Amino acid sequence: MRQSPLSRKGGWKRQAIAYCMAFPALFFFVLYLIYPLIIAFRMSLYDYSGIGPLKDFVGWANYKEAMRDSSFFDALSNNFTLMGVEFAVSTLLAFILAYMLFKGVFGWRAFNVILFLPYIIPLSVSAVIWSLIYEPTIGLLNQLLGDLGLKGLQHTWLGGTSTALGSVIAVWIWRTLPFNLIILFGAMIKIPGELLEAARIDGASGFRIVRHIIFPLTIPTIVLLAVISIANDFRAFDIVWIMTQGGPAGLTQIASSFVYKVGFQENHYGYANAVAFLVFVVVTAFVALIALLQRRSFSGEKGGFR
Repeated sequence: MRQSPLSRKGGWKRQAIAYCMAFPALFFFVLYLIYPLIIAFRMSLYDYSGIGPLKDFVGWANYKEAMRDSSFFDALSNNFTLMGVEFAVSTLLAFILAYMLFKGVFGWRAFNVILFLPYIIPLSVSAVIWSLIYEPTIGLLNQLLGDLGLKGLQHTWLGGTSTALGSVIAVWIWRTLPFNLIILFGAMIKIPGELLEAARIDGASGFRIVRHIIFPLTIPTIVLLAVISIANDFRAFDIVWIMTQGGPAGLTQIASSFVYKVGFQENHYGYANAVAFLVFVVVTAFVALIALLQRRSFSGEKGGFR
Protein backbone atom coordinates (compact mmCIF):
# COMPACT_ATOMS: atom_id res chain seq x y z
CA MET A 1 0.00 0.00 0.00
CA ARG A 2 1.49 3.29 -1.13
CA GLN A 3 1.77 6.12 1.35
CA SER A 4 0.10 9.39 0.57
CA PRO A 5 2.25 12.51 0.02
CA LEU A 6 0.94 13.92 3.31
CA SER A 7 2.04 10.87 5.30
CA ARG A 8 5.46 10.91 3.61
CA LYS A 9 5.77 14.60 4.43
CA GLY A 10 4.85 13.89 8.05
CA GLY A 11 7.51 11.17 8.21
CA TRP A 12 10.20 13.50 6.91
CA LYS A 13 9.12 16.14 9.41
CA ARG A 14 9.41 13.67 12.30
CA GLN A 15 12.86 12.61 11.10
CA ALA A 16 13.96 16.24 10.83
CA ILE A 17 12.77 16.92 14.38
CA ALA A 18 14.61 13.82 15.62
CA TYR A 19 17.84 14.90 13.92
CA CYS A 20 17.51 18.41 15.33
CA MET A 21 17.07 17.00 18.84
CA ALA A 22 20.07 14.69 18.44
CA PHE A 23 22.32 17.40 16.97
CA PRO A 24 23.34 19.08 20.28
CA ALA A 25 24.47 15.77 21.77
CA LEU A 26 26.34 14.88 18.56
CA PHE A 27 27.94 18.34 18.46
CA PHE A 28 29.29 18.09 22.00
CA PHE A 29 30.40 14.48 21.39
CA VAL A 30 32.49 15.65 18.44
CA LEU A 31 33.70 18.75 20.30
CA TYR A 32 34.81 17.01 23.50
CA LEU A 33 35.86 13.57 22.23
CA ILE A 34 36.50 13.34 18.49
CA TYR A 35 38.21 16.72 18.05
CA PRO A 36 40.63 16.25 21.01
CA LEU A 37 41.47 12.77 19.69
CA ILE A 38 42.34 14.23 16.30
CA ILE A 39 44.49 16.92 17.91
CA ALA A 40 46.21 14.36 20.17
CA PHE A 41 46.92 12.03 17.25
CA ARG A 42 48.33 14.90 15.18
CA MET A 43 50.55 16.03 18.05
CA SER A 44 51.75 12.46 18.58
CA LEU A 45 53.39 12.56 15.15
CA TYR A 46 55.71 15.39 16.19
CA ASP A 47 58.64 15.81 18.55
CA TYR A 48 56.92 18.58 20.49
CA SER A 49 58.01 20.17 23.76
CA GLY A 50 54.80 22.14 24.34
CA ILE A 51 56.30 25.48 23.29
CA GLY A 52 55.72 27.09 19.91
CA PRO A 53 54.17 25.56 16.78
CA LEU A 54 54.45 21.95 15.66
CA LYS A 55 57.58 21.74 13.51
CA ASP A 56 59.60 18.55 13.99
CA PHE A 57 57.58 15.84 12.25
CA VAL A 58 58.75 12.38 13.34
CA GLY A 59 55.93 10.21 12.00
CA TRP A 60 55.50 6.97 13.95
CA ALA A 61 58.70 7.41 15.98
CA ASN A 62 56.83 8.21 19.21
CA TYR A 63 54.72 5.06 18.84
CA LYS A 64 57.82 2.97 18.18
CA GLU A 65 59.42 4.47 21.28
CA ALA A 66 56.33 3.53 23.31
CA MET A 67 56.57 -0.06 22.09
CA ARG A 68 60.15 -0.20 23.40
CA ASP A 69 59.51 1.66 26.66
CA SER A 70 59.43 -0.75 29.60
CA SER A 71 58.10 2.02 31.87
CA PHE A 72 55.00 2.34 29.68
CA PHE A 73 54.34 -1.40 29.82
CA ASP A 74 54.91 -1.43 33.57
CA ALA A 75 52.30 1.33 33.91
CA LEU A 76 49.88 -0.67 31.74
CA SER A 77 50.54 -3.77 33.84
CA ASN A 78 49.78 -1.83 37.03
CA ASN A 79 46.61 -0.53 35.39
CA PHE A 80 45.47 -4.05 34.51
CA THR A 81 46.21 -5.19 38.06
CA LEU A 82 44.25 -2.27 39.46
CA MET A 83 41.39 -2.94 37.05
CA GLY A 84 41.17 -6.67 37.71
CA VAL A 85 41.44 -6.55 41.50
CA GLU A 86 39.17 -3.51 41.86
CA PHE A 87 36.44 -4.95 39.64
CA ALA A 88 36.51 -8.41 41.23
CA VAL A 89 36.59 -7.28 44.87
CA SER A 90 34.37 -4.22 44.52
CA THR A 91 31.71 -6.05 42.50
CA LEU A 92 31.69 -9.04 44.86
CA LEU A 93 31.35 -6.86 47.97
CA ALA A 94 28.76 -4.66 46.24
CA PHE A 95 26.72 -7.73 45.26
CA ILE A 96 26.75 -9.07 48.84
CA LEU A 97 25.80 -5.70 50.35
CA ALA A 98 23.15 -5.10 47.69
CA TYR A 99 21.62 -8.49 48.44
CA MET A 100 21.60 -7.69 52.17
CA LEU A 101 19.83 -4.42 51.42
CA PHE A 102 17.46 -6.27 49.11
CA LYS A 103 16.60 -8.73 51.89
CA GLY A 104 16.22 -5.92 54.42
CA VAL A 105 19.04 -7.10 56.68
CA PHE A 106 19.69 -3.51 57.68
CA GLY A 107 17.80 -0.30 57.14
CA TRP A 108 18.49 1.50 53.88
CA ARG A 109 18.09 5.00 55.31
CA ALA A 110 20.42 4.34 58.22
CA PHE A 111 23.03 2.68 56.05
CA ASN A 112 23.11 4.81 52.90
CA VAL A 113 25.06 7.71 54.43
CA ILE A 114 27.86 5.40 55.57
CA LEU A 115 27.96 3.56 52.26
CA PHE A 116 27.88 6.58 49.99
CA LEU A 117 30.31 8.75 51.92
CA PRO A 118 33.33 7.45 49.91
CA TYR A 119 31.60 8.29 46.64
CA ILE A 120 30.49 11.76 47.79
CA ILE A 121 33.92 12.88 49.03
CA PRO A 122 36.02 14.45 46.21
CA LEU A 123 38.81 12.23 44.93
CA SER A 124 41.54 14.65 45.93
CA VAL A 125 40.20 14.86 49.49
CA SER A 126 39.93 11.07 49.67
CA ALA A 127 43.55 10.74 48.55
CA VAL A 128 44.76 13.17 51.23
CA ILE A 129 42.72 11.45 53.96
CA TRP A 130 44.06 8.01 53.06
CA SER A 131 47.62 9.34 52.77
CA LEU A 132 47.31 10.46 56.38
CA ILE A 133 45.79 7.11 57.40
CA TYR A 134 48.71 5.27 55.75
CA GLU A 135 51.35 7.65 57.20
CA PRO A 136 53.95 5.38 58.89
CA THR A 137 54.56 7.38 62.10
CA ILE A 138 51.29 9.13 62.98
CA GLY A 139 48.92 7.31 60.64
CA LEU A 140 45.75 5.78 62.03
CA LEU A 141 46.38 2.35 60.49
CA ASN A 142 49.78 1.77 62.09
CA GLN A 143 48.57 3.20 65.40
CA LEU A 144 45.60 0.82 65.36
CA LEU A 145 47.84 -2.14 64.60
CA GLY A 146 50.14 -1.11 67.45
CA ASP A 147 47.25 -0.81 69.90
CA LEU A 148 46.11 -4.30 68.91
CA GLY A 149 49.56 -5.72 69.57
CA LEU A 150 50.24 -6.30 65.87
CA LYS A 151 53.36 -4.19 65.48
CA GLY A 152 54.82 -6.80 63.17
CA LEU A 153 52.19 -5.85 60.59
CA GLN A 154 53.08 -2.16 60.64
CA HIS A 155 54.51 -0.93 57.34
CA THR A 156 55.50 2.10 55.38
CA TRP A 157 52.37 1.40 53.36
CA LEU A 158 52.83 3.82 50.48
CA GLY A 159 56.62 3.62 50.46
CA GLY A 160 57.10 -0.13 50.63
CA THR A 161 57.63 -2.08 47.43
CA SER A 162 55.35 -4.89 48.60
CA THR A 163 52.48 -2.76 49.88
CA ALA A 164 52.32 0.43 47.79
CA LEU A 165 50.19 -0.82 44.89
CA GLY A 166 47.92 -2.85 47.17
CA SER A 167 47.36 0.18 49.40
CA VAL A 168 46.34 2.31 46.41
CA ILE A 169 44.04 -0.43 45.09
CA ALA A 170 42.36 -0.70 48.51
CA VAL A 171 41.54 3.02 48.41
CA TRP A 172 40.18 2.69 44.87
CA ILE A 173 37.95 -0.21 45.95
CA TRP A 174 36.70 1.91 48.87
CA ARG A 175 35.91 4.64 46.35
CA THR A 176 34.10 2.54 43.72
CA LEU A 177 32.15 0.23 46.04
CA PRO A 178 29.19 2.60 46.70
CA PHE A 179 28.52 3.16 42.99
CA ASN A 180 28.59 -0.56 42.21
CA LEU A 181 26.32 -1.18 45.19
CA ILE A 182 23.58 1.21 44.13
CA ILE A 183 23.63 -0.06 40.53
CA LEU A 184 23.36 -3.71 41.62
CA PHE A 185 20.71 -2.89 44.21
CA GLY A 186 18.70 -1.14 41.51
CA ALA A 187 18.98 -4.24 39.32
CA MET A 188 17.82 -6.51 42.14
CA ILE A 189 14.71 -4.52 43.01
CA LYS A 190 13.64 -4.77 39.36
CA ILE A 191 13.48 -8.57 39.55
CA PRO A 192 9.79 -9.60 39.45
CA GLY A 193 8.58 -10.59 42.90
CA GLU A 194 6.40 -13.32 41.36
CA LEU A 195 9.52 -15.07 40.07
CA LEU A 196 11.14 -15.14 43.50
CA GLU A 197 7.89 -16.22 45.17
CA ALA A 198 7.47 -19.07 42.70
CA ALA A 199 11.01 -20.25 43.47
CA ARG A 200 10.28 -20.23 47.21
CA ILE A 201 7.06 -22.19 46.68
CA ASP A 202 9.06 -24.77 44.73
CA GLY A 203 11.31 -25.17 47.77
CA ALA A 204 14.37 -23.23 46.56
CA SER A 205 16.66 -22.04 49.37
CA GLY A 206 18.14 -18.57 49.63
CA PHE A 207 21.47 -19.62 48.10
CA ARG A 208 19.79 -21.38 45.16
CA ILE A 209 17.60 -18.35 44.52
CA VAL A 210 20.70 -16.16 44.42
CA ARG A 211 22.59 -18.60 42.21
CA HIS A 212 19.86 -19.46 39.70
CA ILE A 213 17.67 -16.34 39.64
CA ILE A 214 19.20 -13.19 41.13
CA PHE A 215 22.75 -13.61 39.84
CA PRO A 216 21.80 -14.53 36.23
CA LEU A 217 19.36 -11.62 36.05
CA THR A 218 22.03 -9.17 37.26
CA ILE A 219 24.70 -10.33 34.79
CA PRO A 220 23.87 -7.57 32.24
CA THR A 221 24.31 -5.03 35.04
CA ILE A 222 27.64 -6.60 36.04
CA VAL A 223 28.78 -6.35 32.42
CA LEU A 224 27.83 -2.68 32.45
CA LEU A 225 29.87 -2.23 35.64
CA ALA A 226 32.81 -3.91 33.91
CA VAL A 227 32.69 -1.37 31.08
CA ILE A 228 32.45 1.52 33.54
CA SER A 229 35.27 0.02 35.62
CA ILE A 230 37.59 -0.18 32.62
CA ALA A 231 36.99 3.46 31.74
CA ASN A 232 37.32 4.70 35.34
CA ASP A 233 40.33 2.59 36.29
CA PHE A 234 42.37 3.97 33.41
CA ARG A 235 41.56 7.47 34.68
CA ALA A 236 42.42 6.89 38.35
CA PHE A 237 44.94 9.70 38.19
CA ASP A 238 43.96 11.73 41.26
CA ILE A 239 44.33 8.92 43.78
CA VAL A 240 47.66 7.70 42.42
CA TRP A 241 49.29 11.08 41.90
CA ILE A 242 48.32 12.60 45.24
CA MET A 243 49.17 9.49 47.26
CA THR A 244 52.37 8.24 45.58
CA GLN A 245 53.07 10.17 42.34
CA GLY A 246 53.66 6.75 40.80
CA GLY A 247 56.32 5.71 43.33
CA PRO A 248 58.13 4.02 44.81
CA ALA A 249 60.28 3.31 41.74
CA GLY A 250 57.24 3.40 39.46
CA LEU A 251 55.49 0.53 41.26
CA THR A 252 52.18 2.43 41.43
CA GLN A 253 52.54 4.22 38.10
CA ILE A 254 49.45 3.81 35.92
CA ALA A 255 48.79 4.93 32.36
CA SER A 256 47.26 8.31 33.21
CA SER A 257 49.97 9.27 35.71
CA PHE A 258 52.64 8.10 33.25
CA VAL A 259 51.18 10.37 30.54
CA TYR A 260 51.16 13.28 33.00
CA LYS A 261 54.75 12.61 34.06
CA VAL A 262 56.07 12.37 30.50
CA GLY A 263 54.06 15.32 29.21
CA PHE A 264 54.03 17.87 32.01
CA GLN A 265 57.20 17.02 33.93
CA GLU A 266 59.49 15.94 31.11
CA ASN A 267 57.90 18.23 28.46
CA HIS A 268 57.77 15.40 25.93
CA TYR A 269 54.29 16.25 24.69
CA GLY A 270 54.51 14.37 21.41
CA TYR A 271 55.42 11.12 23.14
CA ALA A 272 52.82 11.71 25.88
CA ASN A 273 50.10 12.09 23.26
CA ALA A 274 51.24 8.92 21.51
CA VAL A 275 50.98 7.01 24.80
CA ALA A 276 47.57 8.55 25.54
CA PHE A 277 46.32 7.55 22.09
CA LEU A 278 47.56 3.98 22.58
CA VAL A 279 45.79 3.83 25.94
CA PHE A 280 42.60 5.03 24.26
CA VAL A 281 42.92 2.22 21.71
CA VAL A 282 43.45 -0.35 24.49
CA VAL A 283 40.41 0.85 26.46
CA THR A 284 38.23 0.93 23.33
CA ALA A 285 39.35 -2.60 22.42
CA PHE A 286 38.47 -3.91 25.89
CA VAL A 287 35.05 -2.29 25.85
CA ALA A 288 34.36 -3.57 22.32
CA LEU A 289 35.43 -7.10 23.33
CA ILE A 290 33.09 -7.09 26.33
CA ALA A 291 30.23 -5.79 24.18
CA LEU A 292 30.91 -8.50 21.57
CA LEU A 293 31.01 -11.28 24.16
CA GLN A 294 27.80 -10.01 25.74
CA ARG A 295 26.09 -9.88 22.35
CA ARG A 296 27.17 -13.42 21.47
CA SER A 297 26.07 -14.68 24.88
CA PHE A 298 22.68 -13.00 24.48
CA SER A 299 22.29 -14.43 20.96
CA GLY A 300 23.15 -17.90 22.26
CA GLU A 301 20.54 -17.64 25.01
CA LYS A 302 17.91 -16.56 22.51
CA GLY A 303 18.83 -19.46 20.27
CA GLY A 304 18.51 -21.87 23.17
CA PHE A 305 14.83 -21.05 23.68
CA ARG A 306 13.74 -21.82 20.18
